[in-house]
Amino acid sequence: MNVEQLGLIDHPPTPEEVRRQMRAYLVRYVVLVAGISLVIGGLIGRLTVQDPAALTPAAGWQSGPSFSEGGASSRPVSSSLQIYVSGAVVMPQVVEVPAGSILADALAAAGGPAPEADLEGLNLAAPLADHQHVLIPTRVPPPTATPQPAPATPAPTSGAVSPEAQVNLNTATLAELLTLPGIGETRAQAILAYRAEHGPFTRIEELQNVSGIGPATYEKLAPYITIGP
Repeated sequence: MNVEQLGLIDHPPTPEEVRRQMRAYLVRYVVLVAGISLVIGGLIGRLTVQDPAALTPAAGWQSGPSFSEGGASSRPVSSSLQIYVSGAVVMPQVVEVPAGSILADALAAAGGPAPEADLEGLNLAAPLADHQHVLIPTRVPPPTATPQPAPATPAPTSGAVSPEAQVNLNTATLAELLTLPGIGETRAQAILAYRAEHGPFTRIEELQNVSGIGPATYEKLAPYITIGP
């Protein structure tokens, strides 16, 4: 028996042997990757999927309002609107109008506008909402013209003066004499001094004898003075 027969000398692998080895390695690699993927997928699934019983809230607690299937859309939609119409209308009251009605419909249901209603500022085509309050305003009357007072008639500077407005030279006080036109305190004192010295005036023309009162001043005073009955 020689050395080759004993298998002590290695022979280089043939191409067929190399292909078989590569296929074996590839199969083992694919199996390994598939196994790892299954393990990872299982772990992720256990982390994300929980037991439905764990989501049930504890007794005495409620997570929120429950809704029937379909949500808010399952609520019945009202086919009419309840509108309160008041103000300047014929029959102020709560009226019922079909859904989609406008302000003019509610106004008509309340008997229409009253004669004093002011509709200028209202949008009669405005849509209505359920339980809305519509107030119809009243027309404000235009302001009436305020009569202007007649201009004051100036006091006459000449002519007759009523006896009540005349000052009696024989009884007048200093204050009364000061009300006469053109008479100041000096002339008023002079009149009183003249009267005290000469006695009562017998004629109004005597006033010209008082110091400081000349013809021009007398002409201004004549309508306003008297010597009494």
